[in-house]
Amino acid sequence: MATREASHPHDVAAPVGRERPAGGATSAPEGSARAAASAPVRLGGWRKAASAPGPTAMGRALRDCSLVVATYRRPRELSLLLDRLLELADPPGEVVIVDGSPDEEATRAVAAWAAPRALPFDLAYVRSPRGLTRQRNVGLDASTGEYVFYLDDDCLPEPGDFTAIRRVFVDDAAGRVGAVCGSVINEMDVEPSLRWRVRFLLRLVPRGEPGRYYPTATSVPKGLTVPFTGTRLIDVMPGCSMTFRRTALRQERFSLFFDGYAQGEDMEMSLRIRRRWEIRWCGDAHVVHRHAPGGRPPRYEKGRMEVRNRFFIWQRYSSDAAVADRVRFWSDIAYGIVFDLVSYTLRPTQTWRLSHLAGCARGVVDCLIAPPRYVEPPAARENEFSLAELPGT
Repeated sequence: MATREASHPHDVAAPVGRERPAGGATSAPEGSARAAASAPVRLGGWRKAASAPGPTAMGRALRDCSLVVATYRRPRELSLLLDRLLELADPPGEVVIVDGSPDEEATRAVAAWAAPRALPFDLAYVRSPRGLTRQRNVGLDASTGEYVFYLDDDCLPEPGDFTAIRRVFVDDAAGRVGAVCGSVINEMDVEPSLRWRVRFLLRLVPRGEPGRYYPTATSVPKGLTVPFTGTRLIDVMPGCSMTFRRTALRQERFSLFFDGYAQGEDMEMSLRIRRRWEIRWCGDAHVVHRHAPGGRPPRYEKGRMEVRNRFFIWQRYSSDAAVADRVRFWSDIAYGIVFDLVSYTLRPTQTWRLSHLAGCARGVVDCLIAPPRYVEPPAARENEFSLAELPGT
């Protein structure tokens, strides 16, 4: 079937609501930020419109809600997530999958899943350049809902998740809430890891309230919180389950500083949104996060990103940190390197720890010699789409 040009609101440029670029530091030159705001990139893919009711009645889909799923080499996880969406009584009215994989495995898997099914939601599949924050921005441009949900491809929403989060926005008559996160139910009320317990013991990080940001560029584990009902005001959302009012995303887009496999991008985006909006944690919205091993970077690169990205966030949002917090920040970085070294000494079979250690050390050198700098470009639409009808439907 011939490709058709998308003519629905996907092709309407979002208004620019930003008056000034966010201040901050990064290794990408400022010209990179300006380049990101250049002419939109046209991306391809396919769509399948909502059809006759399947397991879910058409009228129950939340038509003002869009779900964006950025994925990379995880066809099995995508299929499980789509199966779960069909089981729900209240799925979003639109699902946008943004695939950065270099091969066609996920493309074939999702098309084979969608072709024979009657869907209660519009389904779009977009091929995109790789990069978590880049793919999330692509999904923003490809979606139309007033409330934009982001789930990791290895997350499974529980019944009522979408409705509970949507209700937080709808009940906010003053329009102060810009973002809401759900509760990752399988990661709550669990014992912190040994690494975290030692950090608390050494007072390298505060034993504070999950969801709060502390000037050592940390937020304590969700496991320290027991399941709850209602909402809580927070600073930082988990990237695996977060939702935004579209108006907020017209002012702030995901930062391309965190290109490639992102580390800390959820904290940075949360803190930028928090400058203008409230962020709420909804205890009645539940997801299960099944951490998939695939699609992750080598340990060396992960260690380097952990240090470099954390330093970037710390410089941007804790530039006025007290001397004690500055000492804690660098002591905590040093502790992580020592922890890897001791762990490898005790268990020499864990050779990956040496790679992670080396990456962290390289990150420290990078931050001291060439501190990362990046200026966010004005928020603007970056992508257009040519989406064919899914063949065979």
